Amino acid sequence: MSDKTEWGLVLAFDSDDAEFTRGFEAGQLWERLERDGYAGQLIHAENAEMVMRMAEAKGLVFTAEDVGNGWMQVAVGREPE
Repeated sequence: MSDKTEWGLVLAFDSDDAEFTRGFEAGQLWERLERDGYAGQLIHAENAEMVMRMAEAKGLVFTAEDVGNGWMQVAVGREPE
């Protein structure tokens, strides 16, 4: 078994529009922030700026880790205890 993790979409969209994908990811994350006050999610690196702006708008902490191949693991807010 390989130690290399592969990241990708589980279900491909019926559109190749990168802006649709960015909006979908941002919408998922925003909904979690609204509901829980915290969101951790794997995102396309192109969305990092938008996620930072969401955190700033809500006055929440933002962290990110580059996991390679254009993907980032992000967290906004404090993880619930």
